[in-house]
Amino acid sequence: MAFIPDMSEYNYAPFHKGQLHPRLLAVGWLDSSVPYRKGSIDDRSALVQRLRKLAAQPINLTRGFHTCPYCRDSATTGTEDDQRRGNGEIRVAGANGIVYASPVLICHYIDEHNYLPPDEFLDAVRNLQAQPAKIAIVAAIERELRPLIQHWSSTKAQHDGRELIFYETTYAVAVCGGIGPESARRTAEAVIARYSPRLLISAGIAGGLAPELKVGETIFPSVVIDARDSSRHETAVRDAPIGATPLAKTILISYPEIAGAEQKQKLGKSYGGHAVDMEAASVARAAEAHQLPFIAIKSISDDINFELPQIMAFVHDGQLQSTRFAFHVAVRPWLWLKVARLARNTRLASENLCAWLRESALTNTIVPGTNS
Repeated sequence: MAFIPDMSEYNYAPFHKGQLHPRLLAVGWLDSSVPYRKGSIDDRSALVQRLRKLAAQPINLTRGFHTCPYCRDSATTGTEDDQRRGNGEIRVAGANGIVYASPVLICHYIDEHNYLPPDEFLDAVRNLQAQPAKIAIVAAIERELRPLIQHWSSTKAQHDGRELIFYETTYAVAVCGGIGPESARRTAEAVIARYSPRLLISAGIAGGLAPELKVGETIFPSVVIDARDSSRHETAVRDAPIGATPLAKTILISYPEIAGAEQKQKLGKSYGGHAVDMEAASVARAAEAHQLPFIAIKSISDDINFELPQIMAFVHDGQLQSTRFAFHVAVRPWLWLKVARLARNTRLASENLCAWLRESALTNTIVPGTNS
C-alpha cells in the first residue's frame, strides 16, 4: 500500500486512472518509514464503530491483503488478525464537497496505534448519517458496470412484472434493466420506488457524434435531448464544478435504436450533439417526475465513423439474445474483426466509466449539495 500524506490529493496508482480530483483527499495512508500524528480522541470507540460499518462494504478491492506495518512482528490470530490487514478502501463525505479516501486499515490505526486523523476528517465521520439515502445508478446491461459492482451485494426483486437485480453498497445502488428507452423508464421507476434515492444517474456506454470524442473518453453531459420528441433535459452537472470543464460541455442525444455510422452523422448535425445513447432521456424523465437531481455519465465505445453490427434485430424486451447473435456472427467472417473491435472498445469504455463512477459520482465530487 502506498504512503500518501494526509489531506493531499488521493493518487493511489491502481485506481485513480490518472484522473485526480481536487476534492478527493487522502487520510490514513500510513507507512512505518514516515512518522504520523498521534493523540487521543474522546469518542474513539463510537468513531471507530462508524468507520467499521463503512469498512464492512469496502470499494477498490485488491487481490492481496496489506498487513498493518506496525503489527508485523506481533503474533495474532482470529478476528484480531483480520482487523490488522485489509484490501479495500472507504469514503467519507465531508464539508464543502470534500470527500476523504482512506484504507480500511484506518480503523485499526486509530484503535490500536493512537493515530490521530485530521480534525476535518473526524468531524466528517461524526456527521455521518446512520442510513444515508443512496445514489441510484441505472444502466442497460451488467457488462457496462461489471468493474464497479462485481463485489457488491445483490438482491433480486419483482417490479411491474419484471425481475430485476439490485446491486448495493452502503452509499449506492445499481440496477441494469435492459436496452432501450422503455426498459430504462421501468428500471428508473423501480429503483426510485424501492430506494427513494437522492440522486439518479444514467450510466453506460455511448456512441460518439463528434470527431474529437475518442473511444474510452468519459463525458458528463449538461443536456440530454430525446430524439423522439426533441425535448431537452438539463442535468445537475450544469451548476457543478465539473460543468466548467470540456467533459461537461457536451450534449447527449437519446435515440430509440442503436445508431449506425450514417445515423450518428445525422444526429450530430441535427441536434449539435456530441454522443448518442438509448436510455438517458427516459431516466431523466423519471427523475423530473419525482423531483430528483439527475446526471448522465457516458463512456464512448464507438466513434462517429464506426459502423456497428446489426444488433437491434437480436434485442428482445430489452435483452440482447447473445446466443442468437453469436451464431449470426459465426457464419459471417466479415463481421469477426468488427465485433472483436467493438468488444475491446466496450471493455475499455466500461473500465473508464466505472473508474469515474467510483471516484466521482459515488463520492459526491460532481454534484454539490447531494451529500448525505
